[in-house]
Amino acid sequence: MRTLDPAITLEPQTADHAVELYPLLADPALYTYIDRPPPASLEAFTNRLRRLESRRSPDGSQQWLNWAVRLEDGELAGYVEATVYPDAAADIAYVLGSRFHRRGIATVACRQMLERLRVECHVAHCYATADRRNLASTALLNKLGFCEGDHHPHYPVSPEDVLYFLEMQA
Repeated sequence: MRTLDPAITLEPQTADHAVELYPLLADPALYTYIDRPPPASLEAFTNRLRRLESRRSPDGSQQWLNWAVRLEDGELAGYVEATVYPDAAADIAYVLGSRFHRRGIATVACRQMLERLRVECHVAHCYATADRRNLASTALLNKLGFCEGDHHPHYPVSPEDVLYFLEMQA
C-alpha cells in the first residue's frame, strides 16, 4: 500500500525508543548500503541511544539531533538524524524499517526534519551522502531538492558514496 502523504510525528529519540527501533534496525537487509553492522544487541543499542540523548557531540561543538519517526497509528517506522555544525551546515541521514520503504514516509519525515533544521537551528547548508548503488536514497534526496555536491567542508566522502547538497531557503 502506498501512502501519498502519511501523517507522522518526529519525536526526540531517547533510550525509551530502543525496544521499538531495535527489531526494525536488526534487519540485515537494511545494511546493503550502510557501512556499519546492525546493532549487536538490544542492550548495546539502548546504551547507544542513551549516549545520544545529550543531543551534543562529546566536545560540545556539534548538535547531534535524532528523531524517532512515529506513524499516525502509533507504530515506529525508523529514525531521522542530523549533525549540526557551528558554521550553519548540517548532515542528515535516515533509516526506516524495510516494511516502511516506498510509502512516502521518509520524504515526509525528512521534510519535517529539514524544516526544523532551518527554523530552529538556522541551518543554511545541508549535506547528505548515499551509496551510488542506492537508487531509492538518491531518488529521495533529489525529491527533497538536493543536488550532487563536490566537496564536504567537514570530512572526506567515501568513493562509494555520492555527496548531496541543499541550499536551505531563508
